[in-house]
Amino acid sequence: MEGFAGKLVGSLHPISAEECSRVHAAAVRVLAEGGMRCDDPRAARMFEAAGCTLEDSGALVKIPEPVIMDALAKCPESFTLHGRNDPALDCAIGTGEVHFCTVSGRYIEDFRTGERRQATRQDAIDGALLAEALENVHGLYKPVMWLYDQPKICNAQILVAEWMKNSNKTATWVYNTGAEHEIPDLVKIWQIAAGGEAALRTRPHLLGHVVVNPPRVIDINYTSWLIGFCDAGIPLSIESALMGGATGPATLAGMLVQATAETLALVVQTQSYKPGHPLAFCSFNPSMDMRTGLWSCGNPEYGTVGAGISAMARHYGVPCAGFGMSDSCEMDQQTAYEKALKMYTYALSGISYIWDIGGTAGFNFVSWPETVLENEIAGYMGQYLKGIVVDDERLAVDEILKVGPLPGSYMAERHTRRWYREEFFIPELSNREFFESWERGHTELQEKAKQKAAKILADPESPVAPEIQSEIDDFLDFVIARDTD
Repeated sequence: MEGFAGKLVGSLHPISAEECSRVHAAAVRVLAEGGMRCDDPRAARMFEAAGCTLEDSGALVKIPEPVIMDALAKCPESFTLHGRNDPALDCAIGTGEVHFCTVSGRYIEDFRTGERRQATRQDAIDGALLAEALENVHGLYKPVMWLYDQPKICNAQILVAEWMKNSNKTATWVYNTGAEHEIPDLVKIWQIAAGGEAALRTRPHLLGHVVVNPPRVIDINYTSWLIGFCDAGIPLSIESALMGGATGPATLAGMLVQATAETLALVVQTQSYKPGHPLAFCSFNPSMDMRTGLWSCGNPEYGTVGAGISAMARHYGVPCAGFGMSDSCEMDQQTAYEKALKMYTYALSGISYIWDIGGTAGFNFVSWPETVLENEIAGYMGQYLKGIVVDDERLAVDEILKVGPLPGSYMAERHTRRWYREEFFIPELSNREFFESWERGHTELQEKAKQKAAKILADPESPVAPEIQSEIDDFLDFVIARDTD
């Protein structure tokens, strides 16, 4: 889908160019002197092939700066995530466009009953269909985190199958269970959804998420996923996932140094395994709330460090993605201000692909009415990002002179009819009533969102071709029979 663009995208600079160089130098020192613990011989061989030094029988990898710079030089500056079988849903990553995507959770607010409950297979279907219908949702993270009514052994396969059967929008996947067949099975489903193995390779429709185990450990499971994604031609989103004050320093600059170092290690690993493979830096760097020990994603520093990750990605000439989130345990005012401020900060800093719509409580809770509301917030963000376009037509000097002083009015002018829908944001849900009419009787915002979600899900029709759905079902039947006998 065409993303939001404008002169404000990338206008926020939390650190200067000189400070980016200082962060880079510090990150290089961490990798060259301290290195990364490497728990996987396959990963150790990748680093060794790139020119790194192996110590402690391959369990410690030290990465010199020339190796880092060589790997960065192989990274594409941008790439495209393709809509499945629909070019209108393509998302350009790293070109100055901003795309907003859903997030996930283990629990769901059932808007029909008001119950907060564990997510089910039907919720995965509903989440995909709802996101497909919302105009400012450009991609999906997992519709829900886990299907509590399905077998553990093939949970990820069932989740992805229902997702791919009900949405053609771009997607993101991250390691789920580590089950024996999970990687090849999911790749097969993604290939079917794309139209075949070659189609997925030439028109990849998802980001594969690969994470360091902080502080400074190359993880076995994520190495398996890195290999699986690269072999299938799926671009990567790579991140540190440190928690400030716990698995990372308690200063923002220190968090940025460690996150940069760990992300650069993944750049080296990826480009050693598959030179030229597209990837994006990713921001997910919460801090620990020292009162509870929980990670905090709703705080200001989460957004600030995310903007710093974006600055470092720009410094290196690679794209950037990022996770937003709120700490609130319900869809309330806290959720609204934490997420809106985060979305705006990320977009201003130039992050291309932002997962933030529909969830809260640190990836524990999703809500379909909240997804509808945040779809509208994304529309607000897109309007902000345009900034003010200055050209002869928009300067409107002729109109100003023509209308003149009062009692002149612009309401009947052709110029007004031509421009107001493009220049003014017209919300669907937000209230703009006269106070007196609102006071006589109105529908609350949350209720409007529930009504819209209910309308979308009342009689939905999947956009995915029936023959693709049938092929996915056939493969899923095979998986379930194999894994549950």
